Amino acid sequence: MHHSIHAMDFIFQTNLGTYSLQAQCEMLSELGYQGLKVSSWSSELEHLAKVQSTWGLEVGAVYAIYRPGLESRLIRLAESLEGCQCIQLALHSGTSITEGDVRMIEALLPICERRGIQIALYPHVRYGMQTTSEAVQLCEMFNHPNLGIVFNGYHWYAAKEGSLEDRLDALWPWLKDVIIAGSSLSPLGWGGVATIEPLDSGEVDNFVILGGLRRRGYTGTIAFLGWEGMGGNVYNNLRRSRDAFREMELRYEAHPDWVLMR
Repeated sequence: MHHSIHAMDFIFQTNLGTYSLQAQCEMLSELGYQGLKVSSWSSELEHLAKVQSTWGLEVGAVYAIYRPGLESRLIRLAESLEGCQCIQLALHSGTSITEGDVRMIEALLPICERRGIQIALYPHVRYGMQTTSEAVQLCEMFNHPNLGIVFNGYHWYAAKEGSLEDRLDALWPWLKDVIIAGSSLSPLGWGGVATIEPLDSGEVDNFVILGGLRRRGYTGTIAFLGWEGMGGNVYNNLRRSRDAFREMELRYEAHPDWVLMR
């Protein structure tokens, strides 16, 4: 089977500026992607509702960050979001999850339930909620059908959480989406922690991550993370990740036992 593939719009936010939503969608459509994830600070959120009809792409999620002072912005996002049914939420209130983070989720969930929007917690290295373990604890606390988790292979690796199989088992009941990237641990990477690269480079064996997901029955979307630090041409980086991922899918279909690691 072929997964629906998306791109995080971070890859279009370069050190020379940001590509327009139209250019993003035209590139992704031409390259055979099925959708994109959009950052909440995009100046074109009001145009998301036309992405499907105009370019045939799904807006899989809007990525947002919570820290003190952003409460009203997040409430407005949840109340006004059109053309998308998921908010991926990173928590960045301090060095760990805070009471304010909990209150923010409490405020968002009734709105999202009423409007049919999912909240997918987004573990993020060097943020307050860094690990899948912390996201699982919040999901267990709330036990709400509109709250789940994004598994981001880059942040799992960069946070050195380890134990891939155990982490996938633990978060499985709440898994809403998957994001992967090529990456190497390096002080030259994001936050001085790890690089963000196309899928055909870096230290991370994304074939093993794909295998772990497929063996558990995951059939959903897989998105590719990008960042301005990748350098080079955005279109070419998108093509490289697409080709590398489609090759991994074919390899898994032919040799599913290859991903059974010791």
